[in-house]
This record gives sequence, structure tokens and C-alpha cells, in this order.
Amino acid sequence: MGASGRGAAVGPPAPSAGGGFARMIGGGVIGMLIGFLVGLFAAVLVSVTVGDGLALVTLILCIAFMGAVGASLGAGSGRRAAAAAYQSAQVAAYQSMTQAAGYPSAAQAATPGAQAAGHFTQAQAGGPAQAQAGGPSPHGQTGGLSAQAQAGGPSAQPQAGGLSAQIQAGGSSAQAQAGGPSAQPQAGGLSAQIQAGGSSVQAQAGGSSVHGQWGGQAAQPQVAGPYRNQAGPPPYVPPPLFPKPDLPEPPRWLLPAAAGAGVFAAVALPDAQVGLGIVLVSMVLGAAALPAVVRRMTPWTVALGLTAYFLISMAAVRDADWLVAILLVAGAGLGALAVSGAGAGWLGVIRGGVSVLLALGPVPWFLAEPFKKMSAKRRVMPTLAALGITAVLLLVFGLLFASADAVFASFVERLTTAPDWADSAPLRIFLFALFAVLLAAVVLVALRPVVDPVGPDTKFSVSRSVWILPLTAVNLLFASFVAVQITALFGGNTWVLKTAGLTYAEYARQGFFQLVVVSVFVLGIVAVAGGLLKVERRERLLLAVLLGVLCGLTMVVLVSALHRMNLYTDAYGLSRLRLSVQATVWWLGTLFALVLLAGAVRLLGHGSGWLPRTVVLVTGLGLGAFAIVNPDLQVAQTQVEVRGVTKMDSDYLGDLGAEAVPALDKLPEPQRSCLLADVVAANGLDRPDPWNGWNLDRARARTLLAARPIDKSAQCAPAYSRGSD
Repeated sequence: MGASGRGAAVGPPAPSAGGGFARMIGGGVIGMLIGFLVGLFAAVLVSVTVGDGLALVTLILCIAFMGAVGASLGAGSGRRAAAAAYQSAQVAAYQSMTQAAGYPSAAQAATPGAQAAGHFTQAQAGGPAQAQAGGPSPHGQTGGLSAQAQAGGPSAQPQAGGLSAQIQAGGSSAQAQAGGPSAQPQAGGLSAQIQAGGSSVQAQAGGSSVHGQWGGQAAQPQVAGPYRNQAGPPPYVPPPLFPKPDLPEPPRWLLPAAAGAGVFAAVALPDAQVGLGIVLVSMVLGAAALPAVVRRMTPWTVALGLTAYFLISMAAVRDADWLVAILLVAGAGLGALAVSGAGAGWLGVIRGGVSVLLALGPVPWFLAEPFKKMSAKRRVMPTLAALGITAVLLLVFGLLFASADAVFASFVERLTTAPDWADSAPLRIFLFALFAVLLAAVVLVALRPVVDPVGPDTKFSVSRSVWILPLTAVNLLFASFVAVQITALFGGNTWVLKTAGLTYAEYARQGFFQLVVVSVFVLGIVAVAGGLLKVERRERLLLAVLLGVLCGLTMVVLVSALHRMNLYTDAYGLSRLRLSVQATVWWLGTLFALVLLAGAVRLLGHGSGWLPRTVVLVTGLGLGAFAIVNPDLQVAQTQVEVRGVTKMDSDYLGDLGAEAVPALDKLPEPQRSCLLADVVAANGLDRPDPWNGWNLDRARARTLLAARPIDKSAQCAPAYSRGSD
């Protein structure tokens, strides 16, 4: 037993991954070389039949495909070599352990085996022991009955010098136990098993095992060594390079839906600006994933989903690239959060917003099962093989016939002339794969259980003075600042000029961003005090009052910051940044109002789990309202009205979106034509949009420009194209 235990604890080390990695790299390099050679031939063929642009793409695809195949074959070869090396090392270690422990070898184990002929069995292990069957004894029975041999005395549990043998013949059982009255017999450490027509004789001996055949056949010894119930070392099974995650059962409609979504995206998105196409694609994705989402639909799912569609639909209304990008990203995040069902906490909101991106990793395993079922029907592979053979034959014979006859060659040239959409074929293929995988990821998120991680519930008990004194001091400081701000706000321009020695616009510009940063810090203070401090019930009201007063004073500070920005824009006009900061101040004020409401609800004994998703929903609605305000139009109007023709920034206005055309159309000539020419060139308004690129603001701008065309003969002075300030 000791030797066995020591042998089982020692084994050869697992093979390193270095050799397999080297084989994978080598296979990839060889595959890329082969792909380069094959790609050259294919590129020449594509260049002759289609064009040079697609020929380069063909060469790159061939190199990438053959490189991937070579790397895969190299990795498989490395795994097989590692398994063989590990198996050999296991066998060698097994043999060395058995020899070091003094176990009999395979040739030696055949000698002490059982010898049987007819109905007689004799086992010797330090003393004679003979099993006799056929007598009238109640312990000796034949013909399918049970017989128990006795040796070395009249004991019911016979002893035979340390030998235990079990004999089964024709379904009968005979057992000799030696070494004591133990119910589980031990026999000096030797185990022998003899089979004869279904009979079995077994003795245990320190881990060695001998098997013999009854009926005159030679014994077949087998040494089990330190591996219990095994004939040798366990086979090495290398772990998978990418282990399969735990995934739900994919629905049967997944592949057709993913293919349909991919085809629609490949048709609706290329060859156009962002517009109606992206809106329709998002609707198709939502409709395709709806059967999976509806199983756990909640009011939060509906609200977040509708807000997401509202933000994405603004891509067909607004033209400003910076605004449309923000709306699309926010809409995608809200849609992912709606599908995930998470959001009970802040960590759940964050994880739910990126849940679709996280699901892209397991998508290959999620799609593998439907592909296996489809290929199991033996319809896909024969069809693909037939198509490949047909293409090769037509290509070879077509080229030969074209080179043999000029008339046939001209016919082939007209037939194989690439249509206009062929140049965008690589992009369409990429979009097909991208949106097919994206739909599969959305369905996977919808089918998985809701993952709503909860942060650590860690709270600290501190003395009241630790938080009462700082919060009280901060509240007094905020109150004094608010008092000064009220005097400045309502005292007018004269008071500011007399006190600070600044103009009203300079005074407004000087501290706006500092006040916004102060409000953000207050949010951090409220989060730390409300989430980490552990207070008694009687102290909870005091903490809530102090935090509530701080939030209320901060809202007054935000009003002051907003008033400062209004004063500044009255002097210099709006810009995209100034308008965005104003919207941020409004959002912060709404956020503080929600925090105050959540605190009041918690004081009433109710939970505040609704706050994270409410903040996200309010943020989405705020972005939608910001898009409705039409920032680029507001910027153009204030720049024209406040700064006038002589001081307006022509460069800045020329980069605005098509939304600014109605405001710039009111300028006098030649400023009007000069600025509108820049806007037309920047936004592609000189050509109509296809159906998938239709946009409301661009359509309105084209209509206005068609009614009042640009004067191309206008002389644009440098002062107008490079405005001052």
C-alpha cells in the first residue's frame, strides 16, 4: 500500500505549450506562403476579369485563409505530438515505479497465477489453501450455487497464509479469506484473477494483479501498478485551446434570422451616408431578436428599448456627424441594457450596456450547434462541393474557349463585366458577417439568465463627528458662496464691474467650469457618504438632512453656472461645446433632483433600486431632447445674430452640418454663397442621397438650395473664409 501510494503521487509533467505554439506558427507561415502562391494566380485571374482593386483583395484573402488553415493544422499536430509524448512518459514512469517498489513484472506475474483444470483450483501464498466443491457441506455447493473454501482450520473465515482467492465458475462463487476475520479479505498483497467460462478468482496483493484463463489456456498476467482499476496510465487529454462556455440551446430560427439580418445590412448600408439605412437595419435587428427578448420583457425593457430606437432614428433626421455618432452609441448601449434585463445596480447597468459586446466571444460556439445540425442533414456539403467543382470547370474551359475564339472572348467579357456594386462587394461581405454575428449576440444575451452583479456591501461604522463636522462645514461654505452668487446674479452688471473689475462676459467665463467640477465632486461625496457609512437609525435622518442640504445648495450653484454661460453666449454666441456644456448642466441638475428623490424614498423605508435605470433612461431622453433642439442650427443662428458678418468665424460655420443651411441662407451676398459652398462640400449636398442615405435635414437643405442656388461667381474674400476671433 505504501509503494502504491508513493507511485500514484508521482507522474511526468504535462507537456509544455512551446512545441505546439511553434508548430502552429510554422504551419501558419507555410500556409501563408502557399496562400501567396495560390493568391497570385487568383489575383491575376480576378485582375483580368474584374479589376485591379478586387485582385488585391483576393490576394489578401487567399493569404489570410491559407495562413489560418496552416496554423490550425500546425496546432493540431502539436497537440497530437504532446499527447504522444505525455503517454510515453506516463508508461516509462509507471514501469519505473513498479520496478522500484518491487512489483513483479509481466513475465514474473505469470508464475504464481492460478492453475485450473476442470473443477479444481489451488492457490499458494505462504501456505496451502485448497477450495473443494461438491460436498454436502452447506458451505460447498456446485451447479450454480455458492461454495466457500476453508483452509488452515475449522474457522468459518479460513486463513491461508495471507492469500485471498475468489473463484467464480459457471455463475458460482467460491471465496477464501485469509489474514484474519476481516470482512474485506486481504491476501498478503497479491491479487490474482482467473476467468474460466464466466468464472473468476481474485486475490489482492499489494497492487499486483495476475489474470489467468481457466480451461487449459495460458495465464495472461497484467500489472496494475499504482493506478487503481486501470490497466495502465490514463491517457493524456490536452485541454481545448478555447474551452466551450456554458450556453443556452440556440433556437431553430437563429440561422435564417441571422442570415436575413446580414443580407439586409449588406444591402442597406453601403454606398450612402448615415441615414435611413441604419435606422431600418436597427429595426430589422430588433424584430429578429424579439422572439427571444419577449420571454422576459418588463416595463424597463420597453422603456429602454423605445428610447434606444428614438435615439437611433434621429440619424435619419440630423446630419451633424458628431451628434449622430453620440446618438448611435447611446442608442446601442440602451438597447443592449434593455435586452440584458440587468440594471438593478450600477454594476448591472454598466455590464448590461456592454452585454452584447461581451457576448461576441461565445457567439462561435452558439452558432456552431445550428451549423452542425444543418450539415448533419448531408445537404450543405455536397451542394458546396458541387458548386466548387462547377466553378472550377467553367473557369478552366471558359478561359480556354475565350483564348481560342475572339468572338467568344468578347461575349465572355460582356458577360463578366463587373457591375457597379462589385467594388463594394468586400464591404458588403463584411457587413453581412458583422450584423449576422451581432444578431446572434443579441439573441444569446436575451436567452441567457439575467446577470446583475452586485457590488460589495461594505459599510464602515465611524464616529458621528467624523462625518458631521465635514458635511456641516461644506454646507456652510456652499451657503456663503450661494449668497454671493445671488447678489451677483441679481445685482446686475454694475455691481460686478465695480467689485471684480471684470466685464460681465469675463466674469461669466472665468468660473463656469470650476462650478461644474464642484457639482461632480458633490456627487462623489453623496455616493461615498450614502453607500459606505454605516449609521444608526437615529443618525440616519441627520445624515440625510446634511446630504440633502448639500444637494440643494449644489443645484443653486448649477443655476449660477448656467447663468454665467448664458451671459457668455450673449456676448460671443453659441458653439457646439458651449451648447453641449449647457445641456450637461441641465442633466446634472436633473441628476441631483433624482438623488434627492431617492433619499426621500429611502427615508420612507422603500428601496432605491430604481435609481440606476432611471438615471440611464433620463440620460437617453435628455440626449433625444438635445437632438431635437438642433445644435448646429442654434449655433449658426447665434453666430450670425450676435457676431454679425464682420466678426463671425467663417471656418467654424463652414464645418457645420446641413442643419445650418436655413440660418446661413439669411446672410447677404457674397458671404451667403461662400459659407454655403463650404457647407455643401462638407456634407455632400451637391448630389442626391440614395434611398438608404435619406436624411431629413439634408433633404430640406437641398430643397432650399434648389430654390435659391449658390452664386458660383461670388468672390470670397479671405476675411470671410478665415473669420476672426
